[in-house]
Amino acid sequence: MERDLAVRLDGVGRRYGMGGPWVLRHVDLGIRTGSLVRVEGANGSGKSTLLRLLAGIDAPSEGRVSGRRRTAFVPERFPAALPFTALGYLTHMGRVHGLGAGAARRRASEWLELFGAGG
Repeated sequence: MERDLAVRLDGVGRRYGMGGPWVLRHVDLGIRTGSLVRVEGANGSGKSTLLRLLAGIDAPSEGRVSGRRRTAFVPERFPAALPFTALGYLTHMGRVHGLGAGAARRRASEWLELFGAGG
């Protein structure tokens, strides 16, 4: 089981600023290689912070993140210069990684359907 983990969080916490409030605290998590994970929760519950830690965009304030050889992250909001829908963003990323336009759009649609976000 341990070798099947793509990423592992041990006692991870994240706070913003030296004395700021903890956004996440004491998180232990293992995600298996090849798995798909959907993160849901109320506003302010730490979802984006968790994803940023998993993707290596942010570093934990405490604890350890290991693994992360290949972790994908689709942001909730895109920079104003990239006015994409989720389908548009995933299609764009498919094109960036060498898929043709039709194949990229089909694969993007498949992933969105898989996560219940198709439409």
